[in-house]
Amino acid sequence: MKRLPFALAVACLLAGARPGFSLSIAPATPDERVQNAAAICHATVLGAESFRSEADGRIHTRTWLRVNEAFKGKFPATITVIHRGGRVGEEGEVSSDAPRLNAGDERLFLLGQRADGTLFVDNGSSGAPALARAGAVKPASVSVTDPNAVALLSAARTRYPSATGPDLTAQAASLRVPLAVPGLSTNASGVSRRFTAGDRGEPIEYLVDADALPAGLTQAQALNAVSNAFRAWANVTSLRFAFAGVTSFGVAAANVSTNDGRIRLQLHDNFNYISGSSTLGIGGTSFSGFASGGEGGSIAGNEFMLCKRGYLVMKHTQAALQTLSSFEEVLCHEIGHVLSMDHSSENPSEPNTTLQQATMYFQVHADGRGATLGSYDPPVVQQAYPTNNTPPYGYHRMLHVVTAAAAPSITGINEVEMRGYDLQTNSLTLSVVSSTANNGSFSLGGSTLRFTPSAFFSDSTRLDPAGTGFYDRALLRYSDGTNSSPFIEVRVLSFNADTFSDGMPDNWMTQFFGSANPGAGSLRGPNDDNDGDGVSNRNEFRLGTSPVDANSVLRFTSTSATGLNWLATAYEVYEVEATTDFTNWFRAGNPVVPTTTNGSFTNFPASTNRLFFRVLRVP
Repeated sequence: MKRLPFALAVACLLAGARPGFSLSIAPATPDERVQNAAAICHATVLGAESFRSEADGRIHTRTWLRVNEAFKGKFPATITVIHRGGRVGEEGEVSSDAPRLNAGDERLFLLGQRADGTLFVDNGSSGAPALARAGAVKPASVSVTDPNAVALLSAARTRYPSATGPDLTAQAASLRVPLAVPGLSTNASGVSRRFTAGDRGEPIEYLVDADALPAGLTQAQALNAVSNAFRAWANVTSLRFAFAGVTSFGVAAANVSTNDGRIRLQLHDNFNYISGSSTLGIGGTSFSGFASGGEGGSIAGNEFMLCKRGYLVMKHTQAALQTLSSFEEVLCHEIGHVLSMDHSSENPSEPNTTLQQATMYFQVHADGRGATLGSYDPPVVQQAYPTNNTPPYGYHRMLHVVTAAAAPSITGINEVEMRGYDLQTNSLTLSVVSSTANNGSFSLGGSTLRFTPSAFFSDSTRLDPAGTGFYDRALLRYSDGTNSSPFIEVRVLSFNADTFSDGMPDNWMTQFFGSANPGAGSLRGPNDDNDGDGVSNRNEFRLGTSPVDANSVLRFTSTSATGLNWLATAYEVYEVEATTDFTNWFRAGNPVVPTTTNGSFTNFPASTNRLFFRVLRVP
């Protein structure tokens, strides 16, 4: 039986744009509308989740709101509104009476209440006009520009000057699935993005293009300003940054397409990337992942997408950047954007001092502060990069599945051992997030993930481990009880027929022994060691080495005071361990996933003792 692989058409699976829908409502004055509403408040949208109702089996969406000011009724701090529509799995529904609510929105909410007590926005989107940008928890301003909001605000204040109305405190909503990352830039689902190098204790490297600079600044001054700006963010997060050199990008930094996890800073705009007349700099990221997040891990229940690269461009011809402290301040601000920070406020007359004095305020302060964060900035960025509890992490795995008339149930065949890591704890819980069942099924037992094919399949095309295709796939993750790792992907990349059900595929046996039959010659059985290298034939298949070449085995190919190299199988996971006494071994650094047959390790741990090393392939 032949199987067709599933190939991802794009690396970034994002939610499709929703079509516009409108509902028809009877004419009513603002005063009539506020009287008809059960309750009215100014609130910030924290996030949402879709679910299938047990009552009617239909898809609904629950949206969390933080109440900032009550105009009619007595409110708890947090409420939810529920509307028909949303998406669960591959099924979606749209209802015209459901308002469009994005995480971070600040709106005036005219609410209705159903017989079961649940709240909803009265008359769809017209019952939730915008008041202000996210980030400012303050009374709703009468200076809002939406005429619908102005009229409704005025009517509510006139009709209910003391905010009299129903008691809704029983509708208090706990954030069972917290989705709020106020102050961070998010997609329409309220999902932000983050770099994950810090979770592994690894630095984010940055490159600098200094082909041109603001008048009067030297390259040394500019690079020092860059260093200071990165240090400001490193001091309040789990992040570290490493300077990787000065180089010419040849194009606008935003247009460099290399997804290498680096940040590229272009201290000039020679390529005319910035079009705004008063814009001093632009910072951003390229990211990938599911629209609901997960590839960037989960922090306190908030899912993140994965940042693949970051960029920053400075408009070096702007006179304001000729002052070194302002140049440094703008760098710090734009790096904040690279780290997914949004503006604290875009109000030129912002009355809230905390928001106005933030590094992420939309206008440069130009007061000599340089790369100095305000009190607003650290707690916001720490939503993505906590200082004392980073998420766990793991490494993607691949399976080359052996199929036989009687599916082999042999240790190490059609299974991988999952290993999770964490900078703070070893107490981790592993779970399967989702899996496909195109050609078989996945099952998790302890830390071992096993794939059982649904039939005997003939040899398939061997998919590229560097690609995105798969015959079947499982997504797993580790949790430390608070944070969760990015999704760990296990992909089935090939099916290999095994006529003799011994765990050694026919094609592999024929390649090395000339026949698929282990009885066609001596020392061809699964437990034999044909080449005498101490590794059985079946384990040679598992390791990706040759069973007829004693030199084809996991071994060091070179060692020196600066690094280790070994014969590896590309895209397998290897751990490097060290010891001082050959009794107590410890992991010397992060696991290594080679992309070629050469594995290498250079990050030796600091030690005053002589260390001995060994390399182990994770089964």
